[in-house]
Amino acid sequence: MSAQAKKRSSDPVAQRLRHFQVSQGLAWREVAERLGVSRGMLMMALRGDRRLSSKPLFKLEEAERENADRRSASERIVDRYIDDQGVVPQILGQDRKGKETACIAVDYESDRTSRNLPGKVLLAAPAEQICRKLQSLFAETLDTRVIALASLPEEIRSDGFIRQLTAESRARLTKAALDLVIPDWRILVAGGK
Repeated sequence: MSAQAKKRSSDPVAQRLRHFQVSQGLAWREVAERLGVSRGMLMMALRGDRRLSSKPLFKLEEAERENADRRSASERIVDRYIDDQGVVPQILGQDRKGKETACIAVDYESDRTSRNLPGKVLLAAPAEQICRKLQSLFAETLDTRVIALASLPEEIRSDGFIRQLTAESRARLTKAALDLVIPDWRILVAGGK
């Protein structure tokens, strides 16, 4: 990895901008408009060539706060379960047996969106304790969104991201997440233990 690439990947503002762009499904032009800067300035900030002034940073913070206020109940449940652990390696499922990750090809409803979002998503099983909690919740509610959200990488973990997928991609992602988190989910759906 080049020094420039390392600089970009470690820049917290660039990471926040990417997370905001992905979670909202916006084109970079739209992100720039919301922050009141040109697209070129935004691209320079993402590359680490320039820094954003305080006004666009304040607008980014406001937008992030609004986004956090709109988080769905499913997203809040997943955040609570994962935050309970507090340890990143546990989130990655290092104490799980068997298959721990799945790479899923995804398609988006909008061509505009597909240019800004990943074509493949790496799902990861949460830690065993989280999987047990999610299994209990799933057995009571049969809510697959929570399972899918828990398996998504943090930078795209939002209902907004899932809503941008085609129906076929949502189904593929949900099935893979269920297989990772609750391998015997079909038995639960059928009403068994």
